[in-house]
Amino acid sequence: MTENLTDLQKKAVEIAKKYESLPMKDKIGIIAQTFGCTSGKIETSVCYGKWRGTSDMAIRFDNGTSLGIGNERTPQAKSAKVQNEYINSVLVRYNPEIVAAAKEAALAPLRRREAIDNAIAAQKGLKPYTILTVELNDGTADKGGGYIGWYYVTLAVDGKIHAHLETGLAHSIASGTVSEIPTREKYFTAGALKEAYVDYVFNNVGFSSISDMYSLPISQDVLERAEKTLVELGKAQTAEHSQPCKPSLREQLTAAKKVLAERPNIQRHQQDKGVR
Repeated sequence: MTENLTDLQKKAVEIAKKYESLPMKDKIGIIAQTFGCTSGKIETSVCYGKWRGTSDMAIRFDNGTSLGIGNERTPQAKSAKVQNEYINSVLVRYNPEIVAAAKEAALAPLRRREAIDNAIAAQKGLKPYTILTVELNDGTADKGGGYIGWYYVTLAVDGKIHAHLETGLAHSIASGTVSEIPTREKYFTAGALKEAYVDYVFNNVGFSSISDMYSLPISQDVLERAEKTLVELGKAQTAEHSQPCKPSLREQLTAAKKVLAERPNIQRHQQDKGVR
């Protein structure tokens, strides 16, 4: 039901409609462009054990990377009708236009949240981060890593560029539901991460820029975009230093506490609007 979709998801459906009449080969080509490729083909692989009798379905792109798209009973997985249905579904999420829109929609609220996270980090003696870019993992630097098709962000932590990846973040970017205030009410260290490694706060959760957890390798293209953004932000900050009235860390922390304290009221207001 479209009334249950976010604005970004509704936009994705409308964009995908433009491709409905194309041959499946052309649809796969559009998906391939999203991952830095030009073409691809559907491959199926037979499953065993509890999944015996079914086959996994994936798109194998021309650069060798593979995007899993589903699992069906083996006869259905090999039929053109079912494959076309899966391709139509994938095309809603992965085409250049909707990916660009998802990145753009996520960046502004993430940058507003950055100030709150950094104020919390300052209170705990941790490092601030700077949001650089929103990215889609195209598998270029993470072949076989299992995270192809996931959204993530690049950050600058202590002057070093770091990829930050987590399930909740990837889902919120894809669905257009990124919040400008932390969604975690109480601070905690990210699961399985040692407290001693924590050096920054993201969404009111402690993470580490020196650990491989909640991260992934960065491709050269992504690194260049992040470096360019870091330079541009540095120039903007230099210009701001000449302007008065920049809030202190104490003032930022006070503002962050106020936002977090008001969060339940904001949520209740949003729920009331939903009921109306």
